[in-house]
Amino acid sequence: MIKFMGATDTGKVRQQNQDAFICRRVGENTGYAIVCDGMGGEKAGEVASATACQLIDKFFHRDVNEEMSESAAKAVIFSAISAANAKVYSMAKENPDYHGMGTTLVLAVVVGENMHIVNIGDSRIYMAEKKAVKQLTRDHTLVQNLLDRGQISQQEALNHPKKHYITRAIGVGDTLDIDYQMYELKKESIVLLCTDGLSNYLEIEKLPELLKNCIRKESLADLIDFANDQGGSDNITAVMLYRK
Repeated sequence: MIKFMGATDTGKVRQQNQDAFICRRVGENTGYAIVCDGMGGEKAGEVASATACQLIDKFFHRDVNEEMSESAAKAVIFSAISAANAKVYSMAKENPDYHGMGTTLVLAVVVGENMHIVNIGDSRIYMAEKKAVKQLTRDHTLVQNLLDRGQISQQEALNHPKKHYITRAIGVGDTLDIDYQMYELKKESIVLLCTDGLSNYLEIEKLPELLKNCIRKESLADLIDFANDQGGSDNITAVMLYRK
């Protein structure tokens, strides 16, 4: 059986929580998780993340099922994201209060042993298997581009002044490139979707034990507390999925 847990927290510095998440199980071995981190004016980021999250959930709640093929799952994902992008972009154009708003996105759709994932922006997906952890997503950020070109080191990237400049987001343009991947979700796999309010503090080698503790306690409080104990400089959102 597929299991989901999700939690969000404003953190210790921000006044508003501009993150949003939804996770649902729609069958014994089928379900999905969506995590968004909004950006924009005082309330625009919150509007962007909630709008995208809710619209994608509407598509998935209607169309994701245990019998769907790989191609059908991918088609549903792309349709939902395209609709969310169009909606947020339209709202940003029509309402001056929302100009410039957008949101990152990570999502996972599990159908049987297949896990379909997408990332847009700098929210991330990690997979832990036993003591090994792999970051499944690649950040869409200026710093990641500099890393890819060999212009800065991993150490320099950690504290780069433009660390949070993202190069791709939902709602900032009328078209959107979508990074899609598919993985096998093994019985021992634990998957974490999170915003940068958590990933900025994560030490990869400590993540497997943190995730296992969350499963034992059936709560993500340890992850939220970990980020807040490190400073809680941003909103913190985490969703875990695993087989039980």
